[in-house]
Amino acid sequence: MEALTSRYPWVKRKTAYWVWLNTVARAIAGLCRLRVYGRENVPAEGPVLLVANHRSYLDPPLVAYAVKKRPVFFMAKSELFTTPVLSTLIKHWGNAFPVKRGRADLTALKTALEVLKKGELVCIFPEGQRAPAGKFVRPKWGAGMVALKARVPIVPCLIEGSDKLIGKEGLVTGWPKVTIRFGRPFTIDLEDSKENYQRAANLMMERIKELQNGDKSS
Repeated sequence: MEALTSRYPWVKRKTAYWVWLNTVARAIAGLCRLRVYGRENVPAEGPVLLVANHRSYLDPPLVAYAVKKRPVFFMAKSELFTTPVLSTLIKHWGNAFPVKRGRADLTALKTALEVLKKGELVCIFPEGQRAPAGKFVRPKWGAGMVALKARVPIVPCLIEGSDKLIGKEGLVTGWPKVTIRFGRPFTIDLEDSKENYQRAANLMMERIKELQNGDKSS
């Protein structure tokens, strides 16, 4: 575990995260008129794998602010870590670690498992990319691998409306309403095998999609 904290010191030092959450993330949530349903479904402590659909570059701060009660750790595309200033901000303030897209990044997946082992909450976007407005993309098997190896509660999360901000089609003017719904925690009863990783990822995406008809009174 020492190797993890030497690579990512923010795992131990979370003060910067709370500053970021209550300033930048809070401002974005306010401008988006963020509505959150089912926050009580996110466990207040212990390892949790949060899986969400992905529509916008602003999804991470919106999800973090929606959870609010505990730090959220994110995978972020490795390209964001090439600029020194931005890299420092998203690592030390936004609790992000790099993942290389287009192929299975075993280092990123291992980091996710290490953070979960420390009892933290890790958010993964199974699609591995931003989906077009109103659509979903086939999930990557890496998300299923993390789920089957970690064996921790999985909380599905549906993000709606963020594609009208900085989505797949680019920047959209205006600040539309964004809604985030958290479903009840679940587990996947499948053997930890390569053959089941894609199946597990598919199951997680189905749970996310089911939230489209969620109870608005949560």
